[in-house]
Parts: sequence; structure tokens; C-alpha cells
Amino acid sequence: MQLKLFAFCFPLNHRYVNMTQDLQRVNLLELSENEKLAFFLNLYNAMVIHAVIRVGYQEGVIDKNSFSDFQYLIGGHPYSLSAIKNGILRSNRRSPYSLVKPFGNGDGRLELVLVKMNPLIHFGLCDATKSSPVPRFFSPDRVSDELRCAAREFFAKDGIEVDLEKRTVHLTPIFKWYTMDFGQERDILKWIISYLDANKAGLLTHLLDDGCPVNISYKKFDWSVNY
Repeated sequence: MQLKLFAFCFPLNHRYVNMTQDLQRVNLLELSENEKLAFFLNLYNAMVIHAVIRVGYQEGVIDKNSFSDFQYLIGGHPYSLSAIKNGILRSNRRSPYSLVKPFGNGDGRLELVLVKMNPLIHFGLCDATKSSPVPRFFSPDRVSDELRCAAREFFAKDGIEVDLEKRTVHLTPIFKWYTMDFGQERDILKWIISYLDANKAGLLTHLLDDGCPVNISYKKFDWSVNY
């Protein structure tokens, strides 16, 4: 869904703002892991669209640094997009190029951190850019299946390209930025296979099984707003 359409049908009006204010009083401590996972995935995607429209963007390009101060107050604690992604969904792991974890010792938000990080979250989070996954809604009872579906959809489009002749796999830079979540490059390629269509899976399997080196190239990320 493109940003214009999403913004049009997205309730960014007084009702929606009031709903975000109600988040101050919610108690998330009793949620199950899947309920927390679905809640924060949905919240992140909604918050991104809110931030893009509220903060704006220059010349059609998103500068995520301008969103760093955009926060919601949830259960008495402030949550930025980074806090949700890296603190909660990535189980309190450092963001790319950061030396510190999002939540330090004694931070009340640590109680909500997911016990186990699921790398598929990266394909369920929309940053409203042309290179990011599309926004979608996740349900607690089906969130694992929905994340697998999101990954398959992402790889079916521009997430990966396999050049058999040049023995090169072109990947989204998401894998480079979040190496900690995915592992070594060859392990990543093996992991990806189960989320590819038959054609791409066949090409990648051929490259990995013939015993010769495989080159990996990371695509340029398009930060243009997905109108």
C-alpha cells in the first residue's frame, strides 16, 4: 500500500490522536510473547506513517534522524521508533552503528523486551520508503505465519536478485545492517531459500551446492518516500 493511500485511509485525526494518548494508561505486562510481537509491529508501522506526515520529509526523501524525537507515551514510558524496533522487537540489541543498547539497567521498558528475537520482524516493519517492506497488520494468533508471508512477499519483489552467470547474489542492505540478527553471509543465503519462490530458490541452491565461491552484493537502499 503506498503512502498517499495509506495516509488517506489512516485515521490521523482527533480520534487517532486521542487513541495514542490512551496508550499512556495501557498495561502491557500481561501480554503473551505473540501478543507483544503483534502489538509492537502494528504500533511501529502506524507510528512511522504518523511521523512521516507529522514531521515531514525533504525533497521526497526520508531522514530517519528527524524522527528520533517522535515518541508515544505507552504505559508510562516513552517509546521512539528506535526503542520499539531495537529495544522491544530486537530484544534490546544495539542499533546499527550504535555502541550502546537501547535500554540500560533499571529501565522499566526491559520488562516488555521480547525473550526471543525473530529475524523475520525486519520484513514486517515498514519505514515508508521504496526499499522497505510494505505496511501490514499482524494478529497475535497468526503473527508467525504472517511474518513468514511478509518475508516471502518481500523477497518475491526486490529483496534479492540472483545472477547465476556472475555467481552474485544481490541482497537488501537490511542483512548488512543487522548482521547480528541473521548471522554470517553464507548462513543468510541458506536461511533465505525457504522464503523464495521456486525459480529464485533453484538458482540460489545451485550456487550454494556446486562448491564454488558465491559473491554477495548489497543493493543501494532507496530512502525515497513510497507515495
